[in-house]
Amino acid sequence: MRLKKHQSITLAVLFVITLAFVGVIFAGVIVAAMASSDNSPYQVSLRHYQVTATPYQPNSFANILEDGTIELIPQPVLTPTPVPIIPVGELPENQLNILLLGVDDFGANNFRTDVIILASINPKQKTVSLISFPRDLYVTIPGYWSNRINTVWALGGFELLAQTFEVNFGIRPDKYMMVNYNGFKDVVNSLGGIEVNVTEELQDACETDPSGWCILEPGETHMDGGQALWYARSRKTTSDFDRNRRAQDVVVAIFRKAVNLNMLIKVPELYGLYREYVDTDVQLLEVVPLLPMASSLMNSENIHRYAVTPDMVSNWITAEGAMVLMPDYYAISNMLNEALYRNE
Repeated sequence: MRLKKHQSITLAVLFVITLAFVGVIFAGVIVAAMASSDNSPYQVSLRHYQVTATPYQPNSFANILEDGTIELIPQPVLTPTPVPIIPVGELPENQLNILLLGVDDFGANNFRTDVIILASINPKQKTVSLISFPRDLYVTIPGYWSNRINTVWALGGFELLAQTFEVNFGIRPDKYMMVNYNGFKDVVNSLGGIEVNVTEELQDACETDPSGWCILEPGETHMDGGQALWYARSRKTTSDFDRNRRAQDVVVAIFRKAVNLNMLIKVPELYGLYREYVDTDVQLLEVVPLLPMASSLMNSENIHRYAVTPDMVSNWITAEGAMVLMPDYYAISNMLNEALYRNE
């Protein structure tokens, strides 16, 4: 029987589709046989495939360890319920809590606050508590569900960040001081440099050495603005927890230099200068009553250092694939109670 032209074309198409389908099945059988055979001259195996970890791998809730094994990360069913607000009267009178923030650029308010330190000034005890919070801490943001704590400022400025602290940690900061990294160098240089007590060796890439690599040994080291910024920000060879510690090293050095008796007479001059570099709602008249604490703060023992540490968080990967730190609110609350002199 003679087929018409359109019938011939239809049969040809069906034959090609069938042949392709059979080819796929046949190829799958061959590959499967090669993969399971120890005698195959070819290595077609997924058993030895090198898994490459990526920080933002959706739906991947595991850490790839150095030996290649996979460590599953427990996933909470829901974001933990934030802690209750600390009741009025359970914190010392006249305590001033200031957020110290470090950002890349003030810009159009689209930056992230990668350094977050709560400085709690206690006139009665004549002490300052520095409390560092890691930038990847996953917190409840009022009106925005949950995200990293360093994203809050871009969403609503200091007001939203203060609300976030209140909801998650029970304490609402009173004021803030924010400096971008270029301004930070000028602030340190205006003090004539600072003496930083380097607590642990640091090796990292840098721009100040021709080799492109700098090594800093433990001990007291004089730093200008550029070196202090490198010391505080370096993170290629260390963790964010280490960076928080170094940021506190620098803040303590600035405190010690700023409260030096020779510097106190320059407070009005320096305050006006710093307003060019520092975005803050702290007024000069609010600083003056704290000057009598200067002599006490010359003693480093009166500067208490705290931080949200690795044992206060757990690794978590969000549904979007972002690696974050889920806070243990109970552990953080205990640390804050001590740092803020709660009920004392």
